[in-house]
Amino acid sequence: MKLSVVIPVYNEKGTVATIVDRVEGVAGVDKEIIIVDDGSTDGTRDVLKEIAANRSHVKVILKEANCGKGASLREGETM
Repeated sequence: MKLSVVIPVYNEKGTVATIVDRVEGVAGVDKEIIIVDDGSTDGTRDVLKEIAANRSHVKVILKEANCGKGASLREGETM
């Protein structure tokens, strides 16, 4: 079974790596993690690029403008 998780983030530099680690900690399923950055300005994008570079099952979408959580979830679902 494959589990796809969409995580919308906005200015989550200090927490996004922990969130990804917790999702990865779920045992017994193949995982795809889609993180949608909703125009962060605090360095979250740099953290996401580092995470994605080291984990092939993590996909990152970087949006230029903040459009809200709902829009980010919908965009992640289209991946």
